[in-house]
Amino acid sequence: MTRGFPKGFLWGTSSAAHQVEGDNRNCDWWEWEQQPGRIDGGDTSAVACDHYHRYREDFALLRELNQNAHRLSIEWSRIEPSEGEFDSRQLRHYRDVLGELREQRITSMVTLHHFTSPLWFARKGGWTAPDAPRAFMSFVHRVIDELGDLVGMWCTINEPSIYGANGWITGDFPPGRHGDLAGQYRVTGNLHRAHELAYAAIKRRWPDAPVGLSHHKFLFIPASRNPADRLAARAAQAVTDRWPVGPAQLGRIVDATCDYIGVAHYWGQMCAFDPRRPREQFVRRFNPPGAEVTEMGWASDPRWMRGVLNELRRYHKPVYITENGIATADDSRREAYLPAILAQVHSAIEDGVDVRGYFHWTNMDNFEWAKGYTAHFGLIAVDRKTLDRTVKPSGRLYARIATANALSS
Repeated sequence: MTRGFPKGFLWGTSSAAHQVEGDNRNCDWWEWEQQPGRIDGGDTSAVACDHYHRYREDFALLRELNQNAHRLSIEWSRIEPSEGEFDSRQLRHYRDVLGELREQRITSMVTLHHFTSPLWFARKGGWTAPDAPRAFMSFVHRVIDELGDLVGMWCTINEPSIYGANGWITGDFPPGRHGDLAGQYRVTGNLHRAHELAYAAIKRRWPDAPVGLSHHKFLFIPASRNPADRLAARAAQAVTDRWPVGPAQLGRIVDATCDYIGVAHYWGQMCAFDPRRPREQFVRRFNPPGAEVTEMGWASDPRWMRGVLNELRRYHKPVYITENGIATADDSRREAYLPAILAQVHSAIEDGVDVRGYFHWTNMDNFEWAKGYTAHFGLIAVDRKTLDRTVKPSGRLYARIATANALSS
């Protein structure tokens, strides 16, 4: 049986500047990496994948694998190394990067904020500061003016719920706060405002360019039918979905300031009420028994994707899967995962969801934040000593699917 995807469907991969470029030392994440115990194995992004110098080679591989789209981020700390001072050399670099994607006939989706911020911004309070959106917009305006003619699509903010939760609830991201719900709310509120301002600015300058953002969608499942466990699951969902994925919030954002809905989905967890966990909203989270677990420690089930996408059908907007993948060093698991997850995407399209593209996380194994180099999401392996790239069997499989614009079974 052959399951075809819509004409013009985008088959791509996603990446983030800090995770692949290397030598990005002027941002809060670089400072964070220098603190003992923050990153598994003491890894740092000093070299990462050296994509900053090897982007032509990397984009040629994407073209070889017949990808027609790629999501990447522009590093704020390179463009604006000091407040109000812009680096023309770095702007020229990113013009070369985006120009190379165009030369390779690959549509770019450009993310303006993907977890990293300049040190000067972080030291002024980062995204908790009242004037954070205004400070961000100086960078945004410069990128719009200098690079906008080469951008296919815009993604203003990457996964605001993850950024807020990991930085102010779990402490896994800088600034490393724990249980600071008020701080998380300030951060997500400022990111909300920054998105709206960036959306308006882009549309004024480039009215035909699609603009959205990437929402991370968790699934939280009650551990039992007990009302307390059901409430615990709803509470966990409310915290992570507060903005912008919660139905009421998402509906308002989509109606006003999104041309498309971007959704990142990887995993789900069970939730049980636990009175001993006040700093975690009295919720104990754990993987469903028997579920496949990835190198990130996440439970992964491709069947969840169809339900995630169907939640978005009510908004009658185009949908792009901005991130999805599986962290495993066993590439045969990824070879099994890809057709399974894409079958669920196809089913959602048949259900009436207007899905127009799938961006696999990620094109090559990279610096996976707190996990360092211990988590392998890539379709392409990167030798940590030589940095040589080797396409994995899963990458060849993805290329065949993209070439056919269809799944065959």
